[in-house]
Amino acid sequence: MSFPAFLQARWLILRPALARLVRRPDRLWSLHSLVWLMAGMALALLLYVLALIPFTPAISDIRKAKMEQPAQLVSGDGRLLAEYRWVNREWVPLDEIAKPVVDALIATEDHRFYDHWGMDWRRTLSAVVRTLGGDKQGGSTITQQL
Repeated sequence: MSFPAFLQARWLILRPALARLVRRPDRLWSLHSLVWLMAGMALALLLYVLALIPFTPAISDIRKAKMEQPAQLVSGDGRLLAEYRWVNREWVPLDEIAKPVVDALIATEDHRFYDHWGMDWRRTLSAVVRTLGGDKQGGSTITQQL
């Protein structure tokens, strides 16, 4: 059974209970309901993480990929402009990198970089929803990647 089918089956079980809560708005936001909502969210997050474990590469595979695959700089028309390998890369202090380069990185990787403290919950939850819908994408911030 695929993970989306698994979630759909669970939704069919939970749907009548949620419908009863909506019909009784005085009970909707009771403490009891909030506890169940939080427990359900924690369970959903746990199931999501467990579903992703089979697709996670081993550390040895990641190290091997880093050594074997060079980064390629490609022009808009598809021409290879440069190829960077681990042996020809060097660390540069942040203060030596031009501000437009830093701004471009932030704009492409994490445009809400200055709006959160390192964990962008909105982006992470959006990535979860889109991944469950079949559109795989990352939800990590620059801080999480480092």
